[in-house]
Amino acid sequence: MILCIPFLACDPGQFDPSWVERGWGVEANLFDRRDVMDPDTWNGVRRTVRHIAATAGPPAFTFHFPVNDCDYVQDPAVEKRLFEAIDMVADNGLDGLVLHSNRIRSVREWNRLDIAVERRRYVEYLHGLADRVAGAPFWIGVENMPITGNDALELDPLFVFPEDFAGLATGNVGITWDFCHYSYSVHVAGLLAAGELGADAECHPHVRTCGYLDFARLAPATVHHHFSAFRGVATRTGGTCVEGELPSAGLVPESVYDEAFAVIAASPRARTVTLEIRETDYRDRVAVYEAARWCESRLSDG
Repeated sequence: MILCIPFLACDPGQFDPSWVERGWGVEANLFDRRDVMDPDTWNGVRRTVRHIAATAGPPAFTFHFPVNDCDYVQDPAVEKRLFEAIDMVADNGLDGLVLHSNRIRSVREWNRLDIAVERRRYVEYLHGLADRVAGAPFWIGVENMPITGNDALELDPLFVFPEDFAGLATGNVGITWDFCHYSYSVHVAGLLAAGELGADAECHPHVRTCGYLDFARLAPATVHHHFSAFRGVATRTGGTCVEGELPSAGLVPESVYDEAFAVIAASPRARTVTLEIRETDYRDRVAVYEAARWCESRLSDG
């Protein structure tokens, strides 16, 4: 298992060559539409990825396509950038590309849509994408989203729980499993089942009963992992969810993260786990090193 440290691909100063010296991999992240649609920014991202791949030679290197306002299924301009990102992954020998379904919409809109129908439409698109990259040496991993957004006003509910991924994986297209997103979803689903969220129940149009380790059944299709903890619950009255916490500082007991990381470490296919840890200064990391020590202590025990 290779631990990977994320950095903002349009801010190369966040990358630290010492990570590679420690035997860690990296994940180049983008978050917003402007990061790919602005030509200067996008060209800079591609130069940064090419430079790090050629000069640093990380033991694992993944690229995370942006989520916000980037519906590549509906928007041909974004889809073009997605295809260019796939080419970038191929040309620079990266391990894979992390992708969300990018169907973020308001709660009101999702309450009018048939989520199962929308999910099938996306899987059909993804299978076409799988045909496009058939035989390539890299993977594409579709990531699970949390049960709602951080403000409880918008969400992408297509792929939240393990059952949602039925029929998705094919060829070298599989799953990126984000345990922070999933642990939040399991926790909130439990609160909803207990009737503890009251009027906010309508903010969650897609809920299932599940356990924290149920994602283990997806292991044969899982190509990559994201790992961190969370604090807080998003509500319309001002409650917020903060992602990227250390396992020892999350709302869910640390023992849950111990058990989940053991499942991750035993993954038969995925060999990489990105530590998505929140920092005060992403050019002067502190917390991610604590997270890495936490993970390495579990790996050495195993």
